[in-house]
Amino acid sequence: MGASWLKSVLLASSLDELGAATALTVEQLGFRYFIYRGWFAQSHPDGGEVRFDNCPDGWRVRCEHAWDSASNPVRLRALQEITPILWRHVSHGGLFAELRALGLVTGVTDPVHGPSGQRSELSYVKNRGGQQAEREIQIALTKCHLLTAYVHDSAARILKRGYSKSVDRTPAAPNESLNERECAILAWIAAGKTISEIAGLLPISERTVNFHLYNARRKLGAANSRHAITKAIGLGLIGPGSELPSDRRRRMAG
Repeated sequence: MGASWLKSVLLASSLDELGAATALTVEQLGFRYFIYRGWFAQSHPDGGEVRFDNCPDGWRVRCEHAWDSASNPVRLRALQEITPILWRHVSHGGLFAELRALGLVTGVTDPVHGPSGQRSELSYVKNRGGQQAEREIQIALTKCHLLTAYVHDSAARILKRGYSKSVDRTPAAPNESLNERECAILAWIAAGKTISEIAGLLPISERTVNFHLYNARRKLGAANSRHAITKAIGLGLIGPGSELPSDRRRRMAG
């Protein structure tokens, strides 16, 4: 799957478009349903809550209120954590029995926390359970987190700018341009390298790597490194999940 699946979400011009793009992308990742909730109090005078899903008939009557309640164990953990929440670790009680009866059998909820208290939860749901389904969820986690960050950014943008059907679809540029080394370090991190490994590859000190990483996050207005990678991919500064070309690696090491 190339970068286009991410761009369709990033360039959505309305919440309806964003929901449709999310549904298509979730399916491409191997999931049947999704549930999205976002809170953007600083971006919208009415509280900025965004909600959409593609759940089956009966969801809103039987499960939606319980899902959104404070007693939902997934919701409680998502308020405090930034790591994916596997349903198999929390799927006990009446809510999850109702979900399974509707075909929402197992899944994972990915929370994202942005600046100024903004946050999102995107749940990826399988309509079948078992060991194979759980393995597929584990394999998809990295791409799920990337998608969650994109949906979060797009929802925030749509609310803040009041996008309608006729808009400029060009993603906002960073406040300052990233230099080559900052782009390189983000690309290495996207490729799965640690700070220590990047320091050895360039070669520079770990402190210098962290310095460049901090500057990249600041320039992109990102809450964390994964958020910075998401924005850099959307702006075409780095490729999704790709390492640096070998000729550029040699230049960076010089």
